[in-house]
This record gives sequence, C-alpha cells and structure tokens, in this order.
Amino acid sequence: MRYIIQMVLVALWLTGLAAPAAQADPGTPAERLTRASQLDPGHGALIMSIRSELYLDEPLTLYFVREGGDIASDADVVRFKRRQGFFAFGNDTTKHKVRAYQLPAGRYRLAAHGMDCPKVPAPEERCLIDRNIMGSKQTVARPSRGYGEKAPIIEVVAGALTNGGDFALTARNTVEWSRIPPEHWRSQAARFEKLPEAEIPYIPGEFMLKYALNARSYRDDAGRRY
Repeated sequence: MRYIIQMVLVALWLTGLAAPAAQADPGTPAERLTRASQLDPGHGALIMSIRSELYLDEPLTLYFVREGGDIASDADVVRFKRRQGFFAFGNDTTKHKVRAYQLPAGRYRLAAHGMDCPKVPAPEERCLIDRNIMGSKQTVARPSRGYGEKAPIIEVVAGALTNGGDFALTARNTVEWSRIPPEHWRSQAARFEKLPEAEIPYIPGEFMLKYALNARSYRDDAGRRY
C-alpha cells in the first residue's frame, strides 16, 4: 500500500500538483571517499552512518558546524544525507548505511537535523516549509531541531581515519548516537587500513541512543505528523 502511495506522490510531483516549494540547501555537502589514495592533503577520512525510525519522504540532513564557525555560513557547515529507498516497501532507514567521507581536518559539532530546511535550525528551533498540495499552498512541519554547544563533536585528523559512529533520528525528534556494529565497520574500514585510526568521539550521555530503532510512519512520539 505504501509503495502505491509513493508512486501516486511521484506522479503528482511530476505534474506539479504536489511539488514542494523551492528551498535553499544550506551547508556544503560532505565529499564521499572510496579509498585512502583519494585523500586530499590536510584532510581526514570519516566513516559514519545515518538512520531514522521516522519515514523519510525527503532526504534527512545532518548538519555539522566547524569549530569556531557560524551555522549561517555555508562554508562553516557540512551536511550529510540519508534517503529512503525509492523501491522500499515501508521504512528501510532503520538499517545501517555506512559511508566514508573526507573532510578538512578539524572539530565538527552536530548543529542540527532537518528535512527540506531553508536554513540550519538554531538550537531548539524547528523548521516549517511551504508546499503546494493540489494547487493549495500549505505550511507543513518537518522533522528538525537545532542543537547547542553540548552536542556531539567529531574530530577529523589529517591523514587519519575517524570512526564517527551512527547517528539516528528517533521518534522523539532527537538525533542519538551509537557505535557502528563491527560487521558494518569492517566492510568500510578495510579500504582505509593503511590510515592510522583517530579516537572515537566523546558523546554526552543525553545523546546516546536509548532504545533500538523501530520503523515508524510519519508521526513522532508527540503525535506530530510530518
């Protein structure tokens, strides 16, 4: 049934009847990395995973701001995305999807998560977007939240490999962290075995994943429908 709904929505988007209003895409996309020899001078390799127990009808974005940077500056913000499988029956984003990236060396703090956000949300801020639904303009909520200075920090070391862990959007509309399972870590890290490993980031207790993820639909624990 969900697959049929997906197909109907795609058809509507193609005809412009339910197309989202054009939104800015804040930050700079994280650059994917497939082998150690691709690493640029002054950069480090980062392996991390993004998951969600909420159904994603658009890509989920995690925003990290470089230490000393400003979330309003695209040059200071790096973004990572996770998409719902187009042909998936139901929510497949509770599964780990581990990817490798290269970033300039430095410390990066989790600044926010969001979907279709026109800017990086400030601490505790959430974003609304305008959508054209069947010819009518409507303002809708998206899963989103900004985080303060106590959010997790990932340190990327030049010429080294950092295990960033797994960041999961929960039905509490919070992003929480856990370790990448060994089998998933090995499948990516084997390609970077010549690089020394940097330390796993320190994660404050309030950001540790509290429960196993369960596939959910569009509603969070507060009854908000996205």
